[in-house]
Amino acid sequence: MDFYDWQLRAFEHIRGRSAVLSSPTGTGKTLVAYLWTGIMLGDGRITVPDERVIFTAPIKALSNERYLDLRRMGLDVGIETGDFKRNEGAPIVCCTQEIYTLKYCRLPGQRLVVDEFHYVFSDPDRARAYIDGLRDTHPDTPVLVMSATFGGSETVGAYLSAVSERPFVVYENTERVTDLIFRPKPPATVESVRDALVFVFSQKGARELAYRIARARRRIPSEGRKRLYELADILDVPKVQMPLLCGVGVYHGGMLPKEKLLVEAAFRERILDVVVGTDALSLGVNLPAETTVFAQLVHYHDNAPISKIEFLQMAGRAGRKGLFDTGYVTWLADSPFEHKDFRTDLVFRDLLEAEPEGACVTLRPAFGRLLRKQVTLEDEAAYICDYSLPRQDPAIVGGMLRDGLKKIDRALRRLVPVKARERFRKILANIWYEEMDVDENLEVALLFFREDTPSAIEAAKLVVPFERNYLQALLKIKRFANRLPKGCRFRGMRDLNTAVDSIDPTIFGFEERIGEIEHTLSLAETGRWSVVSSLPEVVEGSDDVPAVSDAEVDEPGVF
Repeated sequence: MDFYDWQLRAFEHIRGRSAVLSSPTGTGKTLVAYLWTGIMLGDGRITVPDERVIFTAPIKALSNERYLDLRRMGLDVGIETGDFKRNEGAPIVCCTQEIYTLKYCRLPGQRLVVDEFHYVFSDPDRARAYIDGLRDTHPDTPVLVMSATFGGSETVGAYLSAVSERPFVVYENTERVTDLIFRPKPPATVESVRDALVFVFSQKGARELAYRIARARRRIPSEGRKRLYELADILDVPKVQMPLLCGVGVYHGGMLPKEKLLVEAAFRERILDVVVGTDALSLGVNLPAETTVFAQLVHYHDNAPISKIEFLQMAGRAGRKGLFDTGYVTWLADSPFEHKDFRTDLVFRDLLEAEPEGACVTLRPAFGRLLRKQVTLEDEAAYICDYSLPRQDPAIVGGMLRDGLKKIDRALRRLVPVKARERFRKILANIWYEEMDVDENLEVALLFFREDTPSAIEAAKLVVPFERNYLQALLKIKRFANRLPKGCRFRGMRDLNTAVDSIDPTIFGFEERIGEIEHTLSLAETGRWSVVSSLPEVVEGSDDVPAVSDAEVDEPGVF
């Protein structure tokens, strides 16, 4: 295997040390991590590391992807995500950060790789798991933190040194292995989008735009359609939606995992050449495209443009060595999906000129620790202030903690009679789960208050309003069940697992399904389908192109 010069320089700089590694998307950070962990030698040979290696990722899809990559290299590797685990005693383990913090962080004799660290900058709900895990990591464990965009690598390095109480070196590579060209003329149109990832920030918008692009295209060739139906059958997706038949996929957080896998597989096989999605597309899932198109740059919820760091992360998805040696970044002309008070082209130009924001880590309170009296309010406030980036105001944090505890007290008075409040408070403190907000914890605590061993299915139904869909509620309760203290349990966990599998069999069987996809692909004639081929049949006016109503656009679980 041939390495880029920057990869070898990076490895020599960080070898044997805790480090921050920053490099643009698609430049090969993962290979540097393999060298650093001892999984790969300088001549490209694969070897067994001399100590355990832990890879963490912010989302399960990335853990799955890393696990399969390492398996294909012939290594003994396990995976644990809270929803699913396999071979977790292996010398190499891929897991979510929450699992690492809960189970592995205090163990000696291992190396830790934290990928896509920028994720914590925009997700305060998850940041606490990262920082708690790094704080508790065994002092002898070297840590490699990686991201394409940091907002000041040196600042992040100094911050991590303080948090983990170990020195971090920093290596920042700015060289891309592909050219990236911004603002090609003319901007993209619905009719011209090809080989592209298209960003829009709502599920409804992503689905509607996918239909618009699809209506302007011809159907993919018959061999491609045949393969698409084959993939859908393997993944247990009951219906192939019209845009897919025209080479256009949809990708957002509300989709079922099997629906995302269908889009990913079809895109990698070049059955699809366009994916319209939310910022879920920017989280590192391997979907190589020639062009990144912004159909929206301003969020409706806060009436503000995305950050420069978010912009660069999304833009960096364009181009991939060996497929598209030049990547292009542009906007959708006259986008109807942009915030009504903004023009996408003007915001695009402003973002090009803007400086990247500084890294920001916001820690949320651990109310469970407060309720269990494991920490005082003052100590919790000091922890949040000291390990947020930048440091937070103690007065503001203290007020936030007091307000949260008052909210819990008011709920106690509303939910249970006076004589039962102390018992309810003890139950709430005992089972408090930091992945759930205050109201979710209260609802589930009521179940344990009323019944010693409540139903897992009933608990899932209670948390559905707080989740994207029923599947996510089931999976949250499954993770919660694994965190319950001794003496507490749900009944009917087998029923819950059955319910999960009936909705999406790729949750527990993703490896087998992807293996079947790869096996059937190897039997197919390479390159027998291509979206650039055309058929005389034009989509417009076809029965396969229904009018898109608002109700249909909002329908969950259809892609």
